[in-house]
Amino acid sequence: MTYRIMCIGEPLAEVSQGPSGMAVRYGGDTLNTAIYIAREAAQGDVAVQYVTALGQDIMSDGAFDLMQAEGIGTAFVTRAADRNIGIYAIKNDAAGERSFHYWRDDTAARQIFTASDDPAIAAIAGADLVYLSAITLAILQPQARETLFAALETGRAKGTVIAFDSNHRPQLWESHDRAQQVVARMWALTDIALPTLEDETALFGHDDPAALRDHLRAVGVTRGAIKQGAKGPMPLDPQIGAARFEKAKHVVDTTGAGDSFNGGYLAALALGASEADALQRAHDLARRVVGHKGAIMPRQPVQDPQRVGSVIRLRPEHAAEYLQLHADVWPGVLARLKASNIQNYSIFLKRPEHLMFGYFEYTGDDFAADDAAIAADPVTRDWWAVCGPMQDPFETRADGEWWATMEQVFFLE
Repeated sequence: MTYRIMCIGEPLAEVSQGPSGMAVRYGGDTLNTAIYIAREAAQGDVAVQYVTALGQDIMSDGAFDLMQAEGIGTAFVTRAADRNIGIYAIKNDAAGERSFHYWRDDTAARQIFTASDDPAIAAIAGADLVYLSAITLAILQPQARETLFAALETGRAKGTVIAFDSNHRPQLWESHDRAQQVVARMWALTDIALPTLEDETALFGHDDPAALRDHLRAVGVTRGAIKQGAKGPMPLDPQIGAARFEKAKHVVDTTGAGDSFNGGYLAALALGASEADALQRAHDLARRVVGHKGAIMPRQPVQDPQRVGSVIRLRPEHAAEYLQLHADVWPGVLARLKASNIQNYSIFLKRPEHLMFGYFEYTGDDFAADDAAIAADPVTRDWWAVCGPMQDPFETRADGEWWATMEQVFFLE
């Protein structure tokens, strides 16, 4: 029987600095979690639906297409003609920690649950698990929030499991008191708690994880964990033995850490994993996610490029002609290099010795095949026939080499 998960919240267009300038991706805490649930549970009989509203702008189209590409159901995603998707910009420091700037005051998602005939309201009671966050609650209009609370109460009475993350964004609330009231009310409706210690400290002053665990258990939440970043999660169930949660080896961006943890955990539970195993899978997923830029890790993680340096001599009498040729390299030669996954190809010349150093990065997964394709290319062979006589290769080069490959001894990222 299909396990049905419904995630509720606000997708956002994520603007961040990329290699070629500002780049647009997509994020939003519950959307991130929905994507990771769908990915991690892809081999099981698990259906993920997302509940939100989008505009009809081009960036809203991108978010809608992303959901569908990730296998997330969009039957409860409405489109508003007079509103847009929210936008946020990220700035990361040297440790990968992030700061945010938002444009989301009048987004389409703020209109969810305002219509009395919204089909998502009734659908909540038919879900096996509903996941939302404090951000979800913060963006809703007061009456819509009451509608959601009533739907959650009805669903829970019929067996729907409620999972909640008290993800705290102070600027979204009209006051700190209101944030406390709403989140406290939500905890009383929650079956699975997935807060971070940092958010609970900011909201309620809970700075001791053990005390927070006791508090959550006292209000009836006995499943889930308190997220503590690199330290790993503290299970809400004290009977779960201590586990060894390894730190991430390489931290680039912590934006999606908590959201991916939630997704990995909920997916594992949907697939029948134990609490301990679900926590371990969730932590391992978050460790991978923080090694990539952006909240949503690429489906196929980008591999570090293979860096290649090589050396050859240039015959002095051909220097001027060689430089002129390389000021306007034949387009067919450049196209073949790019097709063979070669990038950042550079050649440096040291005078008066006329020593040339070549450097490129290989981003493919079969260098031998891509290199052979270059060697077999007719245009490239004609280029070599012109340039080869101008070069003076080293006698110590390896068999089959023209440019002598060098050993990399240092790299600073």
